Amino acid sequence: MGSRLLGYPERVPPPSTSRGCHMGSVVKKRRKRMAKKKHRKLLRKTRVQRRRLGK
Repeated sequence: MGSRLLGYPERVPPPSTSRGCHMGSVVKKRRKRMAKKKHRKLLRKTRVQRRRLGK
């Protein structure tokens, strides 16, 4: 969603120019958000597996 506005595909990291000692706060926030989403997705997947085993 928000990453498309920046012009980057979801999984491709930003160019090396924005990385380095002075990483922009926008990039930091975006990375944090993506990590959260990845974790949620993983939890959702395992939840479905547990339900299937229970039934």
